[in-house]
Formats: sequence, structure tokens, C-alpha cells
Amino acid sequence: MNNKILITGGAGFIGSEIINTIINKKNLIVVDIKKNKKILDKFKKLKIKYVSGNLNDQKFVKKILNNVKIIYHLAGITKVPNTDINLDLKKEKIIYNNSVKIMTNLVNCSSKNMKIIFPSTHLVFENCKKNKKVFYEKSKTLPKLAYARGKFECEKILQRSNVNYFVLRLGSVYGYAEKNRMFNLPNLFALRVKNNQDLKLFSDGIQIKSIVSVKDVARAMIFLSKNKFTNEIYHLTSEHLTVKKIAKICCKFNKNIKLISTKDKIPYLGYFINCSKILRTGFRFRHYYRNFAKSYLNQNFSPTKIKL
Repeated sequence: MNNKILITGGAGFIGSEIINTIINKKNLIVVDIKKNKKILDKFKKLKIKYVSGNLNDQKFVKKILNNVKIIYHLAGITKVPNTDINLDLKKEKIIYNNSVKIMTNLVNCSSKNMKIIFPSTHLVFENCKKNKKVFYEKSKTLPKLAYARGKFECEKILQRSNVNYFVLRLGSVYGYAEKNRMFNLPNLFALRVKNNQDLKLFSDGIQIKSIVSVKDVARAMIFLSKNKFTNEIYHLTSEHLTVKKIAKICCKFNKNIKLISTKDKIPYLGYFINCSKILRTGFRFRHYYRNFAKSYLNQNFSPTKIKL
């Protein structure tokens, strides 16, 4: 029987890009909690097996992993708080527990021959107090909010397991998506400019953002799935841009937009994510923010195709 490729959360932002990127979709299985006509019709048209279910249910996970060789594990809550101001502690608990429970189920139900490719986050360093610090894969982690703590705990679950894995600590992922997924800053600024809305720059936009294209995220995950080496953590950030630089790039494609500097305080200037480790594997970044802004604001999109 053919070895299957499972994409958890495959109806979402990164999952959709992975599906677009893979040419041979015959052995793909997509699992997502979503179950509406639009989603079902989409995967029926693509001739991809789509299963709606809750990965918190271990019995469901065990059943779905039958004959699976590779798991791109993307499922989880993505729209999360980015500051601790007016934090909803109940929601924070749900975010953390959901992330950890799903990973625990996947690991417990996986065979030794499976490989899990897991997107973690650069926010495992979010509680950094030193401005412009450079972080490496072996640097001490500093997660604070539930999203980052949950991702880091999932990393540790993989490290303690007997499963083959790769972890990618992603920068803020940008790229064309449905409107409800355009909420992080690189996407939000492009969306606002597209809608002829001015941009506010807190503290004159000096904060540094670690960013990466969803196209490069999909490419990196597929690249690692073919790699004979396993059980590694890699950083994946293609650019470090200030908020002001991101805004100026967007404004090049709409001259009517004003940049409004404010005196609102920011918690820190930001930090840098060193990506030399993944570059040593032979992986190379191909997509950059200026190209995305240009294509998005000109409504010109073309998915990259890769054989798997």
C-alpha cells in the first residue's frame, strides 16, 4: 500500500500552500476540524481525501494515522494574543492545552517509521529583554504567552519521543490568504494599503520583525521531509525588517497612503533569528517581502509546484 502523507490543519494558511506546492496529490490526506460546504467542495475538486475530525481524540488520531509515512503537523489555534495586555487567562489555557494534547496524541499513535515536520515559532524567544539580541537554535528559549509556551512544549514532546521529527521555528509568516488570515503585521499592512487605509507606526515603526514567506515555509517543510537527517530544530526567517520598512515597501505600490507615527510604546526593539543552520542543509530562500507586496497589491498570484 502506498505510504500516505498527512497534513493536519491542512485547510488553513500554511497547509493550503503545501497542497498548492505538491504536484502529486494522490497520497495526500488532509485532516481539519472545519466542516463546511466550501471546504468540502474545495478538496473534492482537488481530488484530495479530506477528513473532518478532532485531533484531541486519541482514537480518531490512531485511526487516521494508518499507513501514514509523513505528517505535516499544522493543526492548532493560530489567532492568538500578541501582548499580555488584557489577557484572557481562560483562552490562554485553551491555546496551550490544545497544542500539547494534539502533539501528545500524534506522538503516542505514531510508528517509528513516521516523520513529523512541525512548525514552531520564533516567539519562543518573545520574552527577550535585550534589544537586537541574536538567537540560535541552541539559545535559551524565553516563551511567555500560551501560544509560544505550547509550541515549545511540543518541541520537547518530540525530543523525548522515538519519532523522527524536524522542527521549524518560523518567523511571522506572510503571504496571500483569505481575509480572515491577514491579521499578522506583514499581511495586515499589505491589506490596509490595498484598502487605501493609512498605516500607524508605533514608536515611529522602529521595532524589528522576523518574517518569512508562506511559500518558503511550504518549500522548507517539503525539503526536510525528503532529508535523510532527522531530529533537528531549524530557524526559518528570510528577512528582518523594521515595521517602518515594511510599511514603506507597501506604500511604494500605493502613493496615496500616509504613514502616521505615534508615541505609543513598544515592549522591545526586537531580536534577530539566525538561520545559518538551515542554509547549511542546502535550502535557500526564494521569496521576499517586496515581491509579495508587489504581487498582492497588483493581484498577481502563482503557486510554486514541487514534485513529491
